[in-house]
Amino acid sequence: MQKVQSTAVRFKVARAIELEPGLVLRSGVYTGTKTRTRVDSIGGVSWTPSQYKLEFTADQLTSMGAQAKPNLIAKKIDVTKFVRLGKLRVA
Repeated sequence: MQKVQSTAVRFKVARAIELEPGLVLRSGVYTGTKTRTRVDSIGGVSWTPSQYKLEFTADQLTSMGAQAKPNLIAKKIDVTKFVRLGKLRVA
């Protein structure tokens, strides 16, 4: 049986990172989520590699350089590759 485990984590950003074209995350500390899935098998229990996400409001996205989109309230952005590259550090 699969079980999804999500926990709140803090990310430290030493230098500005371009998350998407035109969307720049400034240096600082941010709160996001770490998610992984438990997989049970005959050989025992294992976990999938962790995935990391940050969520921003429409106003935050605009202040980061994104184009304003009508009816957008919030957006989750997968930052797993930046964690793996060491550009975002899990505190």
